Amino acid sequence: MDIGAKIKRLRLSNQLTLEELANRSELTKGFLSQLERDLTSPSIATLENILEALGTNLKDFFSEDEDEQIVFSKDDFFENTQDDYK
Repeated sequence: MDIGAKIKRLRLSNQLTLEELANRSELTKGFLSQLERDLTSPSIATLENILEALGTNLKDFFSEDEDEQIVFSKDDFFENTQDDYK
């Protein structure tokens, strides 16, 4: 799992700038920037603070609950009109 990229996706989905997340998590903008680029790693306590500022928690952050769903539309179906059974 790419922790930095996932934090960045969460930050952007919450429409937060690095500065806003830094203020909310009481961390520096530089540290968060390095974290998002995987140049540094957070401690568990720091990660918990960041995730709290992003409105989530460790359990949800690390869960892989995004199950793949296969959806068919009517254009995906076809009808075999040949009589192959003679």
